Amino acid sequence: MIGALLAMAISGVMLYKFFTGSKFVDGATQNLSQAFTQVTAERISKLLGGHGDVVVLMWGPPSDDANHPGGPPDVLAMCQALQKAGLHVVDKGSVPPVRVGSGTAWTFENYRSVLGQYRQVAALVSFIGAPQLSAQNVRELPSTRPKLFVVRFANADTAQPLLEQGVLDGAVLPSTKPPPSNAPKTPQEWYDKYYSFITPATASELGGT
Repeated sequence: MIGALLAMAISGVMLYKFFTGSKFVDGATQNLSQAFTQVTAERISKLLGGHGDVVVLMWGPPSDDANHPGGPPDVLAMCQALQKAGLHVVDKGSVPPVRVGSGTAWTFENYRSVLGQYRQVAALVSFIGAPQLSAQNVRELPSTRPKLFVVRFANADTAQPLLEQGVLDGAVLPSTKPPPSNAPKTPQEWYDKYYSFITPATASELGGT
């Protein structure tokens, strides 16, 4: 479990290294980075029927980092993988970060703003975690809205109730399955060793109430 959590925490760093200095990246890191991007995109595409417009969400404007115009390397890699999986990335949307305590949150107000801006797309792919919603917030959401997939900064405690309530349609979480005895070879095997793609139908695997 510790290894899986660590993999989630450093996956962005690994993708950064892969796309900015691949000659210095070892094979395992490269394989895991590619597996995370490829398999996640394929899972999302399958749930959308293999086609549709999607928006990838990240913190702040895409041009924040002068070294990476258009967005961070992991975001760009996911956009490319989604396109390869048959989807159309219509935008890399930026969400203004809101400070809550000592951290940053995706608030209900921000989520509603995003829904208003992208009401016609098939799905939102979030690199900013899940929105923080109360039971009242969930009741106030429009009944028809884009599907929501969290591919970064998801955690079981937050994701499980939102999956069960139909707010989230998928979330990438650390794998809770025993690691395979054999070394992974395919992207799917790498993915299964470190990640789980949880949907409302499989939310009970998280073991909560």
